[in-house]
Amino acid sequence: MTAQLDLATVLLLHKSSFLIGAFCFLYARWQSPRDEGLGILASGFLFLALASTLAGYGEQKLLPPTLWRLSSFTLGIGGYALFWIGVRRLSGGRRRLADWLALLVPLAGALVGLATDFHVVNVVRASVFNAAAFLFLAASAVAVIADRSKEPLPARAMLAAAMAVGAGLCLAVVIGLLKPGIVPITTTYAFFLSIICHFAIALFALVLVKERAEAELRRSADTDALTGVGNRRWFLAQLPQASWQGDCLLVMDLDHFKRINDRYGHHTGDQVLVAFADLVRKNLRRGDSFARLGGEEFGLYLPLTSETQAFAIAETLRRAVEELRVVSNGQSVAVGISIGLATASGAERSWEELFNRADAALYAAKRGGRNRVASDAELADSKPLAASLHRAG
Repeated sequence: MTAQLDLATVLLLHKSSFLIGAFCFLYARWQSPRDEGLGILASGFLFLALASTLAGYGEQKLLPPTLWRLSSFTLGIGGYALFWIGVRRLSGGRRRLADWLALLVPLAGALVGLATDFHVVNVVRASVFNAAAFLFLAASAVAVIADRSKEPLPARAMLAAAMAVGAGLCLAVVIGLLKPGIVPITTTYAFFLSIICHFAIALFALVLVKERAEAELRRSADTDALTGVGNRRWFLAQLPQASWQGDCLLVMDLDHFKRINDRYGHHTGDQVLVAFADLVRKNLRRGDSFARLGGEEFGLYLPLTSETQAFAIAETLRRAVEELRVVSNGQSVAVGISIGLATASGAERSWEELFNRADAALYAAKRGGRNRVASDAELADSKPLAASLHRAG
């Protein structure tokens, strides 16, 4: 009597783990409509819950064997196939029609079952089912880890670990069924642990969605909506708080930008800003920080760069912008840029001082005819000369 009660409890927990996970996925899908994988994951868990329900009723002799054995087997493998498709969508945003070919696995299992009646033998049916579950769970864990390079969210490791443990338990069940006594875990205990894994997978999938939403908010707060590069807030956060001696700062301003807006329209002006930002972004070195500071003004931080190197970089950018042509409404728009360069000496008490020197150099470039690079060192060298000329006069 106790054993029957324990079995009923286990079957209830098994089914409940899938149902709770499915409802969690559906709720998260409602909150985050863009994550299509959540809906597919919910479908997979619902399939598994239905398969578990049929198997539970069958084991309790409430359903005839001909009704529940093959149907629960097919629905269960179909659930894991949907789970794998959902993970691929959720993890990497993939929308490949080829992924749906995974549903051929449960279909093939059903057809082979009808032809051979292998599902009638409990050990064979359970072994094939858990082997398929192992493959889908292991493939899902690999997909989550493989996508970590382009979206390094902490929850990925925990989600992949939960899937890997679930896959390991399925493999342990297969080995235990085919070679009893080899694995140091009973099938019943593996079944209990798999229930915990189902809850863990649902939990960490939701955490992944939450972390993704938070990361998106941070990106929105730190990114210029038009050009896609960092904004002033982000740029200032990239600057070191101390020990910036030997670093350089470029402040860049597009020449005659108001004239472009007035002559060609603000849409063309936006195209010019985007084209310029893309050009600079493609020429950045590792460690450089580039951002739109406001309007047509941009900043470029060059760590561990001498004045000579920074001047060469600025000249390269200036020439590239000079050759840039933005085609809008059938018209080719020429673009020019003035650049102010400041080199940190270590005597600065704040970044504001370096910005002021770069701004002063920028204004000197503007006064010098635009489309040129000016450095704060040039301004410092010109002050003694200007003073001596003043005294001579």
